[in-house]
Amino acid sequence: MKQFSNATKYYSKFLRQLECGGDLYPGQGPSCVFNETHNGSCSADCITGLEDSGAYCGCSGERGLQCPNSPKHVRCCVDTCSQELKMDLGFLLDASRSVLLENYKLQQKFTKDLLRRVNVGYQKTHVGIINYSNKIEVLSWLNKDYELNEKLQRVDSATYFNSGTDTALALKQANIVFSYENGRRQPEEGATPVIFVITDGESNNQTATVQTASVLKKNEIILVSVGVGSGPSLTELHAICTPPASENYFAISNYQALDKRLNQFMSRSCSEPAPISSNTAITIEISKDKYKFLKVQIITIGNKMLVTATLFNGDIKLFYSFKTRNPKDPAEFIDYQASTPDSNLSLWMRLKSFFHQSFKEKNMAKNSRVTLVIDKPDSEVDFVYLGVKGVEKNNIFELKFEDCDNVNCNSNASTKQRSLLLIILFSFFLR
Repeated sequence: MKQFSNATKYYSKFLRQLECGGDLYPGQGPSCVFNETHNGSCSADCITGLEDSGAYCGCSGERGLQCPNSPKHVRCCVDTCSQELKMDLGFLLDASRSVLLENYKLQQKFTKDLLRRVNVGYQKTHVGIINYSNKIEVLSWLNKDYELNEKLQRVDSATYFNSGTDTALALKQANIVFSYENGRRQPEEGATPVIFVITDGESNNQTATVQTASVLKKNEIILVSVGVGSGPSLTELHAICTPPASENYFAISNYQALDKRLNQFMSRSCSEPAPISSNTAITIEISKDKYKFLKVQIITIGNKMLVTATLFNGDIKLFYSFKTRNPKDPAEFIDYQASTPDSNLSLWMRLKSFFHQSFKEKNMAKNSRVTLVIDKPDSEVDFVYLGVKGVEKNNIFELKFEDCDNVNCNSNASTKQRSLLLIILFSFFLR
């Protein structure tokens, strides 16, 4: 059974390397009954040995009982991640003749449905909306009209132009709306920029459309293309979106199926790390047992980076990885074997439990600060992924990233850990 378990883990890693697009984020699984008043979705627990798959496991909200007709590690979860989202969110609505009025109304419905799912507000998600054909109508800017009802009214007021399709022009305007001068928040504010490009993929100039989309992507803006109509042009729509297309393209021709795809987007957005520059500071608010994931650009002279969290309220834990985009608390990863009781765990399993505990304790708050020293690997890397987990009900803190060549990063934590390990090993061998 143990060999079968290991083989399953290797097979899971192999499939992910193929980028087949079959992964389910928390919130995307089959529906389940969480309790008398709430439904949930089935999600797999995080499994030891699959730490690189942290984005696809665990619950984004409260964790319930085992799902019916499922393995014991598949649980019913309540999705609450949308309340934690902080995005600069954009919509490009195609009002051209080729889309047809019926499908244009579907775009409006899609946009309003999505706006109701995100936490629109001054301190949360800001929204910019562009309506286009062969001319442009900016319905809403990122730095104006922060209330949900105002955004919904703007969508309802949009004009169906019934003319040409200049998607390149709309994308150029999106680059203006998503400029820092017009309301896009700075990286240190932790708002992920995402634009939905809703079109049939039949633009006047496909080459110009793809080139303009690449400019937005170079500016670290995530593009999600949404195909509308009975036969959208997949070539253009796949070229517009941020890779992989299996995650960042979907169609709304079957609106009944769209609800599931919206859940997919919301769940993936909760797992999307916000890009942050190093040698900067960022203020974050997070709830208990929720995560905020960051993608920190490494601009260091030396081989180490110091992450310091100054706590204004509550407590947090810090985790990092150079591989997985969603590093999580090792204590959340279970050993999925044909289990034995804890009292019969092997020596290695007991030692591994110690590693999890020591890693957790090392990053707990002391004197209103949490610190983490990150050693750069020998191979060239451009980013480090950081996971921040809330410990108490309300957690407000500031993260600061510094080069260890400029500040004192000396820590005896690793020395203490090695000493404790030697003591534990010595006590085992004396038995």
